[in-house]
Amino acid sequence: MIALTKRLYKLFSEHRYGLVFFAFMLAAILTGFSCVAFMRGFEAVLARRLDFQSVGGWCLLSTPALFLLSVELIRRVAPCAGGTGIPQVIFAIRQSKPGSEAALAPLTSPLTMVVKVAALLIALAAGASTGREGPTVHIATCIFVGLLLLMRRLLGVEFDLRSAMVAGGAAGLAAAFNTPLAGVTFAVEELTTDYFANIKDFVIMAIVISAIAAKSLYGEYSYFGRLLEPDGVPVYASILIGLLAGVAGAFFSSAILHGKAFVSQHQAGSKRYLVPAALSLALVAVAWLSPADVLGPGNEAAQDLTRGRFASWALLFPGAKMLATLLTYWSGIAGGIFAPSLSIGAALGADMGHWLGLPVASCAMIGMAAFLSGTIQAPITSFVIIFEMTGHHHMLTPIMLASLLAFIVARVLGAEHLYPTLSKNYQSLLPADGLS
Repeated sequence: MIALTKRLYKLFSEHRYGLVFFAFMLAAILTGFSCVAFMRGFEAVLARRLDFQSVGGWCLLSTPALFLLSVELIRRVAPCAGGTGIPQVIFAIRQSKPGSEAALAPLTSPLTMVVKVAALLIALAAGASTGREGPTVHIATCIFVGLLLLMRRLLGVEFDLRSAMVAGGAAGLAAAFNTPLAGVTFAVEELTTDYFANIKDFVIMAIVISAIAAKSLYGEYSYFGRLLEPDGVPVYASILIGLLAGVAGAFFSSAILHGKAFVSQHQAGSKRYLVPAALSLALVAVAWLSPADVLGPGNEAAQDLTRGRFASWALLFPGAKMLATLLTYWSGIAGGIFAPSLSIGAALGADMGHWLGLPVASCAMIGMAAFLSGTIQAPITSFVIIFEMTGHHHMLTPIMLASLLAFIVARVLGAEHLYPTLSKNYQSLLPADGLS
């Protein structure tokens, strides 16, 4: 393996492009391995979390203690390790320019990555309502950039730092969901927003309407033959789910932004310890009162609903999971909102399907994409993730329609683009004359 690597390096080093390409591919391989290791660590801790179901009343002590440990680890050691991690990556990409590398280094440093992993796993052990997908994007970017910087130092490989961060972030999303195509759309829609951001609603709507028109004439059609698909749903179901998810997503994203800003104003002095502890105890109360498990990422709930296993707990799940995730995020720990958003959306869609007498599994899939779209304002990434994870061609058009409607509704209601808005919190890293 070492001999082969040396021969490849000698071959590629004859041309600058080849050398850079070799460095990027090597970094991508190691990043992929690291993302899998992080995923396994996350799942191991999730299976052994210290919530009220496993430790009983002791969680009234263990949960706030672990939340405080997670928050203080971030605050004292690596402030850029907090939150989901995607805003940090977006800010670093947007502000990357000659002379800014040193100022932006804390966003993707090895120390930030280590603290990110440790703080997230500590909070997860306490029962935080959080996912690993956003943090995986951040961790992957740190690893990708770190490896390229190391190769630049040892081998003289010159590369574009902004490209490295985009590649690392997109690779992280692809690894987190096992959705390579979604990684591409995430890079375009979230990490490198420019002209396309202003026309994406028109472009997607044109695609959806064209597909609906063609289907009305020719019926369901698959180029390579008909595959096993879930039960179809009428167009009005996608519209209703999209509208509901847009309203709920706008509320959720606004609550994340405004709630975090409000809580941050009351964390000075001794309150810096009181606020995370109080929020963690509130999380315990929500989890205890909820008819379903609202701790952790929420994957099990989403899986049950997308398999058609509807029960009465799903009626209250969206509100309870939303509140649990908000309390978790406001506390200041490191954690993601992708997986919680998917579980909330699955329940919203399933509830709508139950009320309308339509297939619950199909409506849950539509709801997942729609709510995620309304929350993060990224409709393409949202429907591509769900399509790649489920692989159901028959559901693509209704999922696209609901995602786009949720995005439009959320934007009409004044919801801000979540991750770019959160990225503004890192302006203080730049000198006064470097603010944009």
